Amino acid sequence: MSTSIRPIDSATNSLGPILDPLSERELEVLQWLASGVSNREISRRLYITESTVKRHVYNIFGKLNVRNRTQAALQARAFGLTPQLNLSME
Repeated sequence: MSTSIRPIDSATNSLGPILDPLSERELEVLQWLASGVSNREISRRLYITESTVKRHVYNIFGKLNVRNRTQAALQARAFGLTPQLNLSME
């Protein structure tokens, strides 16, 4: 799987300050989430359990101060985290 992730840190961005930085794994999950992939599919692609994906999604929502996947995907795009993933299964 090939990913290209621009880090989000605790600095400010065009949308204002980010309170908590996203971990590397949260960034990966956010990219998959922004591409429209389900939690089950994210878990398969990242080789983690679905409950772990749900925990990452919950943390992402809190850190980005959003309430749903659509808002999180919009934030990802605003941060320049457009999905640049190899979407084919290996």
